[in-house]
Amino acid sequence: QGLYGADASLAGFQAGGQVRAIDLLYGVMLPSGAECCIGLASQVGGSEQNFVKMMNQKAADLGMKNTRFENATGLHAKNHYTTVKDLAILLSYALQNDTFREIFTSSRYSTSPTNKHPGGITFYSTMFEDLNRQKVSGGEILGGKTGYTAEAGLCLASLANVGKQEYI
Repeated sequence: QGLYGADASLAGFQAGGQVRAIDLLYGVMLPSGAECCIGLASQVGGSEQNFVKMMNQKAADLGMKNTRFENATGLHAKNHYTTVKDLAILLSYALQNDTFREIFTSSRYSTSPTNKHPGGITFYSTMFEDLNRQKVSGGEILGGKTGYTAEAGLCLASLANVGKQEYI
């Protein structure tokens, strides 16, 4: 894969590994594992490009008018873009899924043993590592997903709780 050449973040899974889908999901969200994105996309869509078509259809269905995906990893591509508003729409939708919410708000996770990693792998949330559990005035950060490309710079989509209200 061209992930190393693209300087993509990796979770640490190796080719030929037999990995549970839930472990790949945590690998996508906590350490931003690009190999996990491609593995899941290929499994769900039959190929990364087919999955990207599904992503673009879901974005359209959700009313994300200023979003176009070209890949499943979030790596820079000429016509791969979104807006803060569209990411808020997507995050609001995704947080309705209990499994997603659990992963999104986790600070660490240990995978099951695999044929390539008999002791499993432990992931730590890049968001909680980078922010070091900073407080929000009158509340707390519940979870988030970081991102970075040289072209986009540092990015963050997060969920915070202030009082009894959640904010994206």
